Amino acid sequence: MRLRTLSAGLFATAVSAGPATAHHSNIQFDLTRMITVEGTVTRYDFRNPHVYLYLETAEPDGTTAVWELEATSTPNMSRRGWTPETVAPGDHLAIDIYPPRREGDHIGRLGLLYFDDGSTISALSGGAEAPATARATSLEGRWYGRSFLGQMQLDRVEVPWPLTTKGEAARIAYDGTQNPQVDCIPMTAPTIMLYTTVFDFTLSDTRIDIAGEWLSFERTVWLDGRDHPPATERFPQGHSVGHWEGDTLVIDSRNFTDHAAGLSFEIPSGAGKHVVERLTLDDEGKNVHYEFTIEDPEYLTAPVSGEGRWEYRPDLQRQQIDCDREVARRFTERLHQVE
Repeated sequence: MRLRTLSAGLFATAVSAGPATAHHSNIQFDLTRMITVEGTVTRYDFRNPHVYLYLETAEPDGTTAVWELEATSTPNMSRRGWTPETVAPGDHLAIDIYPPRREGDHIGRLGLLYFDDGSTISALSGGAEAPATARATSLEGRWYGRSFLGQMQLDRVEVPWPLTTKGEAARIAYDGTQNPQVDCIPMTAPTIMLYTTVFDFTLSDTRIDIAGEWLSFERTVWLDGRDHPPATERFPQGHSVGHWEGDTLVIDSRNFTDHAAGLSFEIPSGAGKHVVERLTLDDEGKNVHYEFTIEDPEYLTAPVSGEGRWEYRPDLQRQQIDCDREVARRFTERLHQVE
């Protein structure tokens, strides 16, 4: 097995692309460095919510090991040039990966693949650029997430979140198995709005409908002046009402169903979760600036704010992600195996 640390230049390229995809694996993978493993493909699962590749390598002690290497969803991989036939059992590859945090584990996050014929393909970046002539005149249309999802991962934030005692206990207890996405349940706002995925916005005088590619989530924002329903009526994506402040759409969301990762990947949310989002189209019609503030007195002692960006991409297709529970639960099973 070939094993090396990446040069500074390649490392910088990989890291700049990585955070948008590494949405729940950071507790296992060291995202500060990359190594290269070399071996033979034994299995390749081009399925959702994550693509997996298994590589058998020769160990220094003469034994063999099989590395389980995780990537993002099939739509994102397809946009980077991947297909179900990109690799096959028996292929010899060298692969740059984010390695495991725990010494001795044979897991990693897929980076760049090197084929014997000299060609390469990346699991972290690539795909067509936005058309130069594409310009939106409103929020209506198709958008592609370009946000930093790491701001919803507490071991990656620069400023610690203001957690209550209950929130701090949840942070300490978090090991990844709590994430509802292992049961194909999508995240909620604002986290779901920060994914590197396709969003469709349909706008009318009375409502805006948001349909997301990731786990096929849907939201409706009412613009007809209605109030939120009684607190006893709760919804998986909350109840959202909106109004315009100049060219900015302001969305107020409450009445969320309890969610095991409703505030960040590590922190749940309760009945008191409240989200305010602000969406502003830039002057060129190329991007939407997204801002959010979340509150939940059960888990937070003060509000938390962040921001993101969506790129106008009418050229992209919003693909259906049929979540495979066996693949989704593979992450959980791996965690239990290494404890």
